[in-house]
Amino acid sequence: MKRLIISFSLSLSWLFLTTYLLVMPSDGDGFIQLIKRWKLEKYLVDLEADKIVHVGLFFVLVALWCWAVAELKISYLSKFLSFIIVAQTWFFYGIAMEFVQEYLQNGRSYDVKDMIADGIGCGLALLASLPFISRKQTADPL
Repeated sequence: MKRLIISFSLSLSWLFLTTYLLVMPSDGDGFIQLIKRWKLEKYLVDLEADKIVHVGLFFVLVALWCWAVAELKISYLSKFLSFIIVAQTWFFYGIAMEFVQEYLQNGRSYDVKDMIADGIGCGLALLASLPFISRKQTADPL
């Protein structure tokens, strides 16, 4: 029971952090100054670093929620389907957040590449989480 509470607490905390990071006002100048200070501009010219951030955020988001679902005492098939639903749910959340960024007028903009990065992060987390479904655990009888 303690592991279940911890897993859902971490999942909710990461969701709140992700939501904040996706809607906070954009301060492009601070990030650019940091890159220049570390002399990374020649390495990051063609690389869109925010896409890597999107993949990472959504990978962790889906992985944590899959871990929380894995702690539930439900059948193997129910966990498998729940993992797929978790990945789909957070992928659609990522799409919705892109529209929020467009209409919030906080210096961020709608980008289809961000949606693709969100989907890649969700898919990778789903694939990484599937081996952790326990086949031996079955649902408790009512």
